[in-house]
Amino acid sequence: MKNDLTCAVTRDLLPSYVEGLTAPETNQAVEAHLSTCSECAALREALASPTEEDPQAAREVDYLKKVKRRGWKRAALAVLCTAAVLAAALALKVFVIGTPLQVQTLMVSSIREEAEQLHLELSSMASANAYHGWSVETQDGVVSIYAREVLVSPLFSDGTAALTIPLDGVTEIWLGGTSGRLIWQEGTAISPAVQAIYEAQTPYLGDNSAVSALLQELSRWYGGGILTGYTMSLQTASQPYGLTLGFAGPEVPLDLMRKPDPDSFAADLHLEMERLSPLLLALIGNLEEVRWTYLRPDGITQSHTVTLAEVDAALPAVTKAYNADRGTDWVPLESVKDYAASPADLQQLCALVEYGFGYVSYLL
Repeated sequence: MKNDLTCAVTRDLLPSYVEGLTAPETNQAVEAHLSTCSECAALREALASPTEEDPQAAREVDYLKKVKRRGWKRAALAVLCTAAVLAAALALKVFVIGTPLQVQTLMVSSIREEAEQLHLELSSMASANAYHGWSVETQDGVVSIYAREVLVSPLFSDGTAALTIPLDGVTEIWLGGTSGRLIWQEGTAISPAVQAIYEAQTPYLGDNSAVSALLQELSRWYGGGILTGYTMSLQTASQPYGLTLGFAGPEVPLDLMRKPDPDSFAADLHLEMERLSPLLLALIGNLEEVRWTYLRPDGITQSHTVTLAEVDAALPAVTKAYNADRGTDWVPLESVKDYAASPADLQQLCALVEYGFGYVSYLL
């Protein structure tokens, strides 16, 4: 290749030439030009020499690196501080501040009246819970018991409480205020199940969902029992308004060598429905009859009926038997429906039912 490169062309090629990116023929032409042109040769030397680092620029780079490192450290420290604050706040919340006591996890271990005072012993149903800050407030004869519920810790580890409440002028005692749970009313201790049944009462038999909800609460109170696997029908077209529960009959025993005992099933069903019928008649405002049916092994449907008039007539005898056996002085109300007027009255009716309403009413 002839040395016909001009300075301009050579200078354009020099960066690639210095980097070793040009072809051999181009290299020869560039070198031939450089041998005759001192200015281009000096430019080549400048390009080939390592660039000296500006001390000021280096210091600025070092400073920026230090700032960046400090920024990362500060960010990490900020994250750690935030996590520590959140952990401390959470610990303060669950171990110190807590929440208002949860009535569903607190049970009344003991309740007794003595010398115009009510002695209460309360305990948590959850071993991880503790309580502090117990307070008792009274307004218009209604006592409200409050506390803070926290997780057990060295600060607060007691999941129980013993309280003494003067009863002068007191008509009701509530855990957690009047929106919580009623535990005592006019001399009668109220169980959680009875309060739930009381709140489930309905004035109308025609409200199918309300009647079903009441039956579910009665089933929980009665421990399951017979109130499973039944059909329900409502007679609301004309009086007497009636509720009918249909049962399939005795189940086949696990031991297939034995046969179902229809007589035992019928007797158990009859006794339990005799006991539950007063509650249904009391808690469904316009209910006048409770009927139950079951299918016998021979395919015949057997039915029994309890009427409002029959239950009202039996109340004095049942109450008399209960008083004689338990040492109480209860006065029977005029009608079983009157027992739905308050939780205390309903608690008495439930006690009469549990005592054996159906059995006693036929003995006396």
